[in-house]
Amino acid sequence: MFLSFPPLGIGVFGWVALVPLIIACSGIAPRRAAFLGWLAGAVFFIGSLYWLRHVTWAGALALAFYCALYFIPFALLIAMRPGGWRSMTRLKNLGWMTAAAAVWAASEYLRATLFTGFPWNLLGVSQYNQISLIQIAELGGVYLLSALMVFVNAGIAVTILQYITGGRRAGYKIHVELMTALLMLAAASSFGLRILLAPEPPTEPIRAALIQPNIPEVGNWELPDPELIYDRLESLTEIAQHALDLDLIIWPETALPDVVRYSPRSAAMVQRFAAEGVPLLVGSSDLEWLEDGGQNFYNASMLFNTRGELLGTYRKQHLVLFGEYIPFDEKISFINALTPINSSYRPGTESTLFRLPGDDRAFSVLICFEDTLPYLARRAARAGATWLVNQTNDSWFDPDCGSVQHMAHAVFRSVENRLPLLRCTNTGVTCAIDAKGRVKQMLAPRIKGFHVIEVRPANPQRRLTFYTRHGDRFAQTCLLGSVALFISLRLKARKKRNA
Repeated sequence: MFLSFPPLGIGVFGWVALVPLIIACSGIAPRRAAFLGWLAGAVFFIGSLYWLRHVTWAGALALAFYCALYFIPFALLIAMRPGGWRSMTRLKNLGWMTAAAAVWAASEYLRATLFTGFPWNLLGVSQYNQISLIQIAELGGVYLLSALMVFVNAGIAVTILQYITGGRRAGYKIHVELMTALLMLAAASSFGLRILLAPEPPTEPIRAALIQPNIPEVGNWELPDPELIYDRLESLTEIAQHALDLDLIIWPETALPDVVRYSPRSAAMVQRFAAEGVPLLVGSSDLEWLEDGGQNFYNASMLFNTRGELLGTYRKQHLVLFGEYIPFDEKISFINALTPINSSYRPGTESTLFRLPGDDRAFSVLICFEDTLPYLARRAARAGATWLVNQTNDSWFDPDCGSVQHMAHAVFRSVENRLPLLRCTNTGVTCAIDAKGRVKQMLAPRIKGFHVIEVRPANPQRRLTFYTRHGDRFAQTCLLGSVALFISLRLKARKKRNA
């Protein structure tokens, strides 16, 4: 499973990665299966989250061990099937394969939701570059693709187990379970190909210059040299402004070293560049003064017009635990010692619709890891956004695979809502992603530079996708079905013991 994600990114492994776990858990005690499930999850997450070591080894291990807990329901289900997974009863096998897929999708949904959620490296994300397959995300989100992959894994495992036990030796029998899984895979691919081959309505493009200053992190959460930040932003923006027919210049997340609305130097620089005739989307901290004299800080994105006037502000809604806020910091004093930040940001409360001067096609911003959270992109799409911007800073995690994994999640936000997305990073993967999930014009991590990229907004009058309209109904249905299934299995086991 680790091999299917960046840095190697061999997506085909995702279709067989769970076969050994299914075989190992088949017919063993539930307690033993729960341990094997957790162990498998721990190995996977330690491997795929190792880039977090640049921030904290202890935190990376703790997060890996926590995320591994969500492998346990799947392993338990495998172990709790009466008679094991060697059955030759085809309909029962197909039913249990469906149950396994549902339990896996439900577990991923819980991981993405509970305790603020951590939807990193859901199984379906490993297929981000399989463009025809990922199109089904417009129906059930990335969870639908994860469920399909588990169904295929289960079909392969059932077939192997039948050979191991000798059930396949008594004459030829059609592999109904495996063939059904492959037919579902073919149907998903066919659905995607139909979408990819459909003609795209012509729309007027928007040309944006994405600035990637590549400001290195100093270490120990120290602030980089402000002069270096100003110098790189100025030099790159001055060159980018000479591009023809430019509609927007974008700076990455918290590109400025201070609060632009209260910093004379930062404000003057923004005013100067905006006056050159191109609106500017700026990542910056923001400050709100309270009536009692206190202050609220926000991680924000601000759009300035060519007169240097502030047209709108978006405040990040989903903050990073211990990176942007400290839980219970006002009630538990010692908890501040667990994090290097001095005070917490406050979360924003809603998506913001930005509009460029003279253009009615609204766009919304996702800051930092917000593009890994399906509900935020969906909220923006339902509010009327026709394209998306992700401003982020992956400098802590490069040159390792963290920034590529991050970009892979953004692909699904575009497909789920059929909205193109521009990613502007301090360093990371600066690129454009079209409404069908195709990544274009990448600027590699650890490069100081800029990209002038065209984006074609969606039609404001388009029909919203099923996912945009209904959200995570598929995953929620899987969750309800999984709860009912485990209750039923528990009651049957108790009845059997009492018989």
